[in-house]
Amino acid sequence: MNILKRWFGHKEEVAGLDIGSSTIKIAQVTKTPSGYAYSRFASCPTPPMTIKDGSIVDARVLGETIHQLMQSQGITATRLVSAVSGQSVVIRPISMTQMTERELQHAIKFEAERYLPYSVAEAQITGRILPGSSEGEDKMMEVLLVAAPNEMVKNTREVVTLAQATADSIDLEPFALLRALNRGVDPEARRQTIALINLGASSSSINIFHDGTLRHNRTITVAGNNFTKAIGQSLNLSFEEAEKIKKEKGVIRVEKDATPVAPTTMRIFNVIIPVLTELVTEIQRSFDYYRNRFKGESVDLVVLSGGTAKFKNIDVFISSELSIDCQIANPFRNISIQNVQGISPDDLEALAPMAMVVTGLALRSE
Repeated sequence: MNILKRWFGHKEEVAGLDIGSSTIKIAQVTKTPSGYAYSRFASCPTPPMTIKDGSIVDARVLGETIHQLMQSQGITATRLVSAVSGQSVVIRPISMTQMTERELQHAIKFEAERYLPYSVAEAQITGRILPGSSEGEDKMMEVLLVAAPNEMVKNTREVVTLAQATADSIDLEPFALLRALNRGVDPEARRQTIALINLGASSSSINIFHDGTLRHNRTITVAGNNFTKAIGQSLNLSFEEAEKIKKEKGVIRVEKDATPVAPTTMRIFNVIIPVLTELVTEIQRSFDYYRNRFKGESVDLVVLSGGTAKFKNIDVFISSELSIDCQIANPFRNISIQNVQGISPDDLEALAPMAMVVTGLALRSE
């Protein structure tokens, strides 16, 4: 689904660049006679104080960091595809009077005034007629409204320029996720209603796709840092120490698992229960909204991506709480990772849930 090819950028694609609040990731994917293959992958921590609430606040430091990462890993791509995301990005289905695609692009800016938390003059706005959206005699159609603040798009392009590369295009994160999801699940599953929950460091997104079409997108503030802060406060640790112990000893206890655990691991679990409960509540809220919006249609499968998806047993816990099948995202299921320079297949496989966005960006020319 390459909706944004003509929205915010050009046609060519060379490498994907995911600028996360915790980690920067770059990936190159090539098309071979036998299918798609990863050729490059590199990552590094995002410099402190360069991103706040999902917005870029220090483009210069970010640009220099990306340039150094590319140089150190021998990545020679000169064109990068990046993405914007967060609460300022509006992606939602709306009902409009039936019209042509050309008429829609003129009318959508007037319609968008009802839904944007900022002026339409300050945003890049477009719309796309959703398939099967005609509603009979009412002459109405379903349209996917998409808007991103000009400043957000401009700042992302500036980072790429400062990295001594060219911004091939600026995508939207949910569409990159969908592209990677389509590689990570079988064709039959793609026709279902899938909730892809991207659990980031400072925020998470809930994206519901039906038959390959985005129908719901929502950003929530419950994310990996909430778990880290709860552990730090309880154990009187710095954020860095709490993050380390979360990764090394954090395990979410589930009823089916009777394996004995160390006292510290049990204490960590007890501390993060309120965060887990809040996360499940927010997910359930989105699911309830979706059912109401789409006449009782329910979610068939939950897929977890992002760094926090690596929290042991989080998929089992969410599946149990929501009574829905849940699995950890893996964009590499139909992409070869056997010959990636600088990283072994096993090490890259371990990063699979964190690589969803960057994989989708690298696949943008598909």
